[in-house]
Amino acid sequence: MSLPTGRRAAPALGVSEDDDRPRRSDARLRRSALLTAVGELIAERGTEFPLAEAAERAGISTATAYRNFSDTGSAVDAYFADLMGDLLEAFDGLPVGDDPLGDIRVLCHEWVAQATRWGAAAVHMRSPRGLLARRNMEDPFIGALYDRLARLVETAMTRGRLPQQDVRFAVLMWVTIFDERVVIDLTTTLGWSERTAADHLTEALLRTFGVPPAIIPQAIYG
Repeated sequence: MSLPTGRRAAPALGVSEDDDRPRRSDARLRRSALLTAVGELIAERGTEFPLAEAAERAGISTATAYRNFSDTGSAVDAYFADLMGDLLEAFDGLPVGDDPLGDIRVLCHEWVAQATRWGAAAVHMRSPRGLLARRNMEDPFIGALYDRLARLVETAMTRGRLPQQDVRFAVLMWVTIFDERVVIDLTTTLGWSERTAADHLTEALLRTFGVPPAIIPQAIYG
């Protein structure tokens, strides 16, 4: 996979950037529609489907789909990259409060809200390797996710809101408890609301972190 150079291509001869801007906007909309269709197909039956079927569902031509992606695999990779990028961006946009446990709670609720939307597709794109192994292999998304969660755990420990513990284990448990399959099971199979699912998973997480039982209700609802 090649990385973007960051250089902008010059507009075609005789075409101003203002004239070209609507075309770029239309191209982005078509790509977005195509990736939405890719996500729907992944959720329905996994990653084995022809790119032409995603194009048909998105309402664009097969030729346009192949101008965006070389094959189904590259479209699936792009869908996953966008999904993970959106998740990290959502985490980075969360407010920082005075209580680290409150910050953990807010992130947990955002995680459930995100996973409710894309969890059914994400379960078909799981790596056979564990979180810590992928971090050691310098997986860019796992590294970024780990850093954000570890930072919250370390802050809570520093400020005496969590007992001292192995941060690696704490992050591993966080990702395990908030597995998208768990979120989908709670919200779809059990019919829980996002809020109820997030509250219960946050409570399970804080218990795993060793937060005293008397503090947990306030940490979740306070």
